[in-house]
Amino acid sequence: MSAPPPDTLRINLQFPLADGRTLVRPAHGGSRTAPPETLQIDFKFPTADGRTLVQGPLTYNQDGLATQHNAEFMRDPRFVEAYRVGMENGYPGTRIEWRVHVALWCASQAVLLQGDFVECGVNTGILSGAVMTWLDFARLAPRRFFLFDTWAGIPVEQMSAEEKRLGVPDMNVKYQNGDVLYAGVQQKFARWPNAVVVRGRVPEALEAMRESQHVAYASIDLNVAEAEMAAADFLWPRMVSGGLMLLDDYGWASHINQKHAWDDWAARHGVMILALPTGQALIRKP
Repeated sequence: MSAPPPDTLRINLQFPLADGRTLVRPAHGGSRTAPPETLQIDFKFPTADGRTLVQGPLTYNQDGLATQHNAEFMRDPRFVEAYRVGMENGYPGTRIEWRVHVALWCASQAVLLQGDFVECGVNTGILSGAVMTWLDFARLAPRRFFLFDTWAGIPVEQMSAEEKRLGVPDMNVKYQNGDVLYAGVQQKFARWPNAVVVRGRVPEALEAMRESQHVAYASIDLNVAEAEMAAADFLWPRMVSGGLMLLDDYGWASHINQKHAWDDWAARHGVMILALPTGQALIRKP
């Protein structure tokens, strides 16, 4: 078979399959260049919506990100261990190495500053578990890492009508068995005496860190604009100069309302948001 042109993704399915299924061809049609036991499918790029084909070989193809760029960080033993701990009690099949890599970089910068660490939207604690392992966070006491989550899903009353239309309520399926999730997180973070696990809705739960006046790192992943704007209003005055705010949902299509809210917030505060190909975004406190 001839090689496809550079703007074409060609998929060849060989028959019979492992389970014995065979290919039924139409009397007329089908590829004339493929052998009779092969089904050839060509995808032409760019597609109608402008997407283009990332030519292989790919170094990373997970979590909505496909690239040929160097991904050697994934083989760093220190990263491997941090990611392993982060993934403890995580959902099977989750592959977010590059997002974790971004969080570790942010944490490595923030640890050079004064202030506590905060995560709003913890779930199983992938990012925070990796960060605390990476930094050996217990040695940083009396610094604290505050971990906020409802462990009962995204509060429906905080969802806008548009967010409901985009299917945000459906995301609560993965937050079932919240008590089990919460117990798992408590056990996971018990190894760090300066981890503060707080169960409750943001912004109300943030009262648990009212006495903390300096924050160097804040990770925000609350899935709805109302809660994230409330978190920003509480945390931003406490962020030290150079402190980093990591937004997990900024670039994802289903969270477009959050993006718009953050863009408006950034304009009001005179800061620029760095959008990342992982779907995340960064804000640095001047």
